[in-house]
Amino acid sequence: MTENAIALVSFVLTLMVFSYLLGDLPLVGVLYRIAVYIFVGMTAAFTLIVSYEGLILPYLQDIQNTETSWTTLGNSADVVIFFTALTFGLLLLLKPIRSLTWLTNSVYAVVIVVGASVAVVGALSGTLFPLLHATVTIPEDLSSDFGALLDSLIIFVGTMTALFYFHYQTRANSGAGPGQSRLGRGFRHIGKVFIVTALAAVYASTILTSLTILSERVSFLFQFGAT
Repeated sequence: MTENAIALVSFVLTLMVFSYLLGDLPLVGVLYRIAVYIFVGMTAAFTLIVSYEGLILPYLQDIQNTETSWTTLGNSADVVIFFTALTFGLLLLLKPIRSLTWLTNSVYAVVIVVGASVAVVGALSGTLFPLLHATVTIPEDLSSDFGALLDSLIIFVGTMTALFYFHYQTRANSGAGPGQSRLGRGFRHIGKVFIVTALAAVYASTILTSLTILSERVSFLFQFGAT
């Protein structure tokens, strides 16, 4: 019974999403917006539940545990983290008060700076450094494997020319530095080709994923309608 109810709700929500194709017709046009509101509300609720169970609840349990309490361990860092998070949360609640908006904006600025720092560190350690390592690493039996040699050559040329393109593109936008030679412009064009190819591959992967989801939903509609 529960599975049938879930399938029915999924069927109705799928039809509500597909109602977007009909445009802003009376009553019909509202169905898509209702489905979007439900999705946003459920996403917010899911995020809140995960944050509570994965972050807030374990922290509160550590506080109540006598073996790991602040008084037993004397961990001042936990106290600072707790009251800092509490202060930031209270400052965010002051957003409706216009005279205190600068306090809320200060919290936003700290969050954005910390998020940007984490993103930069993640990009360097998770993308750029492994890519550079893969570029300079020579695979085993490279001389006997033409495919491995070609892959290594493509990775090396693509990485170097892409970095070259971004470096000199920044200098060109700032108006600094002398004009480039024909060789430099050639490297930039090659780097642009690699960048466009990578973006096209990502875009094609996104479209393919979307088409896969669409075909699955259409198949679900037909299967549910048949039953």
